[in-house]
Amino acid sequence: MTSPTPRRLGARTVLTGTALLSTTMLAVSAANYGLNFVLARLLDPAEFGDASLAITLVLAAAVIAATLQLVASKSVAADPASLEAVRRTLVRAALAAGAVAVLVLGGGAWLIADALSVSSPWMLVIVSLGLPIYFVQAVHRGALQGQLRFARLALSYGVEASVRVIVVLVLVVAGLGVIGASVGILLSFVASAAIARARGGDRSPRPQGVAWSVVRDAVVAAIVLLVGQTLLNNADLFIAKAVLDAPTAGVYAAAAVLGRSVFFVSWSVVHVVFPVIASVSSTPSQRRRAFATAVAIIAGVGGVGVGVALLARDGLMSVVFGDDYAAAGSLLVPYLVATSFFALANLFAAADLARGYRAGPVVLAIGAVVQTVALALWARTPEALVWGQVAGTAAIVIGLATLVTVRWVRARRVRILDMTL
Repeated sequence: MTSPTPRRLGARTVLTGTALLSTTMLAVSAANYGLNFVLARLLDPAEFGDASLAITLVLAAAVIAATLQLVASKSVAADPASLEAVRRTLVRAALAAGAVAVLVLGGGAWLIADALSVSSPWMLVIVSLGLPIYFVQAVHRGALQGQLRFARLALSYGVEASVRVIVVLVLVVAGLGVIGASVGILLSFVASAAIARARGGDRSPRPQGVAWSVVRDAVVAAIVLLVGQTLLNNADLFIAKAVLDAPTAGVYAAAAVLGRSVFFVSWSVVHVVFPVIASVSSTPSQRRRAFATAVAIIAGVGGVGVGVALLARDGLMSVVFGDDYAAAGSLLVPYLVATSFFALANLFAAADLARGYRAGPVVLAIGAVVQTVALALWARTPEALVWGQVAGTAAIVIGLATLVTVRWVRARRVRILDMTL
């Protein structure tokens, strides 16, 4: 059995990895957004609605994929020699989750298509067949992340987006409509999974898997973290649709699109710093430097975003979305502040998960639930929605920072006590 050579850790790893992943993921997001605009032109409204449903199903499945990726990353970073064993166990879990998806979504495609007025149930069948591959791909991406192999990880994202855009456009232009779009999604998973699959660690023909109990706690904590993220990142838009009139909700959504840019950058930072903190090869000082660098990047991006919004405000929204959305300028600054706090809270919670603790994800999830309930009960204007999020996310950051500080003080007292005995 051989262990992968430990890679350099610390601030440089975070900076270079973040730059690479952020650039790639920005390009991927731009490609996906552009594809949606092109599909809206090529398909009639009913077909475009079906294509949007297929994309939404993939986004819903992304919670499972993200859980598998985080757990694989943490496990491999903490014990590089366990790479193949961890991957074998998590691939089994991914295939099991994928089989359930095929049975429910594919097997029930005709019932679902009738209930949701989908033009062809075969669209659902094709998408369902891609989900097992999507989940397995997430495990391989987590293994790359845990090994700090950010170049190949970024390549897998880039290949997925490229294949999806090219195949979907070719098949839709060829007249296959939403079926062609579904095939494009399926093939993009196949291509990116092939890139993400990289051997390492135990190279025995049939490596033994790890016991489920070894990864169970990490799975539970990752799910808690991702549920909290989902609430903080999306609940306000659903509340806005429910309590605001349609035009005002549209203006609010425009502010949200730009406001979430900070979280987009922060997620790539978390992708990089997570395995650095979890790595068995990193020293406490390297972990602290990596975490401090990540905090500085997020604070810097948030500060720049708020500064630009303060200077541009209404003009920025008019340029990006049109004059009808100029009113969103007054919402942009507080939304960016709230998203910056959210990004910091997400970093704190993910770092706690990387160290093997549950408390950080739990604090984030509880804060997300409390904020969502408070907004649903009392926010009735766009201003109340954004300022409520500023207060809520700031409270979550304070709670997480307090948790980390208390834990550090206790650990320091224990070390001092050990030295005196």
